[in-house]
Amino acid sequence: MVETNLPILFLRDVVLLPYNELRIEFSKDYEKKILEISERRHDNHILFVNLVDSLEERPSIRKLPKIAILGKVKTKIELPNGVVRIVVVGIDRVEVLNYIENEDNNYEAFVIPTKDYDYNELESNALKRILLKDLNNYIEISSYISNNVLGRISGVNSIARLTDIIVDEMPFDYLEKIKYVEMPNPMNRIKFIIEDLNKEMETVKLENELEDSLKEKLDLEQKNYILREKIRLIKEELNEEDIKDSEVAKLKKKVSELSLPKRVSDRLNEEINRYEFTASTSPEVAIIRNYIDWLISLPWGKSTKDNNDIEDIRKKLNDTHCGLDDVKERIVEYIAINKRNKSERAPILCLIGPPGTGKTSMAKSIAKAIKRKFVKVSVGGVHDEGEIVGHRRTYMGASPGKIIQGIKKVGVNNPVFLIDEIDKLTNDYKGDPGSALLDILDKEQNNIFQDNYIEEEFDLSNVLFILTGNDEKSIPGALKDRLEIIHLSGYTVNEKEDMVNNYIIPRFKEQYNFSDIEFTKNSIKDTIMYYTMETGVRELERCIDSVFRKVIIDSEITGNKKYVIDDISEYLGNYKYKYMYNDKGSEVGVVNTLGYTPYGGCLLKTTSAMYSGNGNITLTGSLGEVIRESVYVAMGYIKTNSVILDIDNKVFKENDFHIHFESGSVFKEGPSGGVALITSIISLIKNKPIDSNISMTGEITLRGKILPVGGIKEKILVAINNNIKTIYVPIDNKADVKEISKDIIKGIKIKYINNYLELYNDLF
Repeated sequence: MVETNLPILFLRDVVLLPYNELRIEFSKDYEKKILEISERRHDNHILFVNLVDSLEERPSIRKLPKIAILGKVKTKIELPNGVVRIVVVGIDRVEVLNYIENEDNNYEAFVIPTKDYDYNELESNALKRILLKDLNNYIEISSYISNNVLGRISGVNSIARLTDIIVDEMPFDYLEKIKYVEMPNPMNRIKFIIEDLNKEMETVKLENELEDSLKEKLDLEQKNYILREKIRLIKEELNEEDIKDSEVAKLKKKVSELSLPKRVSDRLNEEINRYEFTASTSPEVAIIRNYIDWLISLPWGKSTKDNNDIEDIRKKLNDTHCGLDDVKERIVEYIAINKRNKSERAPILCLIGPPGTGKTSMAKSIAKAIKRKFVKVSVGGVHDEGEIVGHRRTYMGASPGKIIQGIKKVGVNNPVFLIDEIDKLTNDYKGDPGSALLDILDKEQNNIFQDNYIEEEFDLSNVLFILTGNDEKSIPGALKDRLEIIHLSGYTVNEKEDMVNNYIIPRFKEQYNFSDIEFTKNSIKDTIMYYTMETGVRELERCIDSVFRKVIIDSEITGNKKYVIDDISEYLGNYKYKYMYNDKGSEVGVVNTLGYTPYGGCLLKTTSAMYSGNGNITLTGSLGEVIRESVYVAMGYIKTNSVILDIDNKVFKENDFHIHFESGSVFKEGPSGGVALITSIISLIKNKPIDSNISMTGEITLRGKILPVGGIKEKILVAINNNIKTIYVPIDNKADVKEISKDIIKGIKIKYINNYLELYNDLF
């Protein structure tokens, strides 16, 4: 590392050391800006400086330390509440040459590596042995540190790394850890940590002695308890009732009045008896009482009655959502079967589709249509399985998981339960929340779900679980096996126009109590085409909402009552997007390729070029391994069939080829560009351009067989929106095309191909 300048983030109450990770949350705008600068200019590197006074908002440069920690942001998540959560890894200590304040009033620092320290190898080995021996002794007598630290330091020979890992695991306070940050010499660190470790051991020994003394005291309290019981009986005789006694009586009466499973009522009575006989001064009292409250408040036998009117359900779903027929039909099927067989378990539906296609709002509409209560939890970014299935009561601050919390919140045992962002679950050393969901979402066993905190079986089989996500591939396989996957495709321009006219505008008229506004057909179409670039309608709703707000303000100022919106640019400004971005002209070696992402279809240009060389192939465009293999398959097919394709094989020996997928900043992966790759290369060799109104998709094999691909509807939609007139599709995808409304594909020609020679004869 050479001398360089770095942005600074101040740490308060937490310490980052080299070779360790730290999770931090930032909410202030200047901190978020520093994170952005670090990502954009410094490869996610940041200088972390610890403040001695954690309450000091803006420290003086003169008071800042000369040694700080160079860290790198490992992951960054923007939470819905505006907080940014990062995981940062400590890299090394650095020496600060100079602190400066930049034009944004943020601090930066010029840093260089700390100097290397020479030390005696024999002395360091001796100190290391002493440290490891003391550490083992400390772990044996202390509950403040687990033996996980032994696994972390296993095989670590460097005393610099060894000391930093151990200091991070030790229960030192903030100021003690700062001392080690500002200590670059590892020999000094190892001596200090041995000294501090021995102090800690003495402290723990004293604590253990105090605990033994406390145990004796508790035995004495047991004796006192018997005396207090006698006093209680005397009070009863004198009609003087204790507050706690009155509370216990009320709890027992409430349990007797509730309709609870026998095992739960027995457990409650047992816990109430424990509560009654536990001293009011004991810390156990609050824990037992909280557990009793949770058991009482859960809706063990409380449920709502479903709306069984099939036509009414259909009407309510159609009134709130355009399309999504598969979802609506599955709900109707469930209600119809449930009318005949009450034991029919609710389906576990998973709605997969691009953002803004109505997944979450559809779940709310389902709850409203079948007259069930609705509850939602988001599992995006959840990495602790305890958040799903709860923490055991032995832990301080334990609580039930998100599922039981949601059930308690909604107050019935058969709600519509939405689990959002299922494809964004993460896992780490705290557990695998995806696996924790398996019991919950398995219809064969979720009737005996047991939360770690509640410790009693709760029947979830009547809950209608609906999951949502953007990318099916990111859902763990074992979890996906328990779900009914329903794919939601993006909307066409015509469908969006219909939604604006029939759903969005009427909703805003009612919301703002302003009905004297009319949108012309051109204004709606221009909004869709030139101000949004999405497969859903979320951004479209924002645009319409913006027009309403501006019209209402104008009406308040001018007194106008009637508005006809024709030129949408008067309200939304200049066009944001050039929607029809397909090139008008045709070029040699350039082919329109249809791709698919979790956020909808996309149109890519596959471009080939060749120049004098010796047969090398260059691939660019941010490509994955599968698409790279497709290039070599395409080359192999052309060389193998050069006679049929009328191509001289010398061209591959005397030239180098460069194949590029445009939009280089977008990562591309998958086999569906194989057909376009071959076409692009043949177009280049034969010097024959491919019409820009033609597009294609399909996986190619070395035999020339065209294999089916996914995302056909999304690909056809993006082709239509980009003025494509002819689309070549694998013949095995014919059934997928038939599922698309004829109104959508009206005006375009879809050609089915089984072997590449069919396409070759058509184009060349």
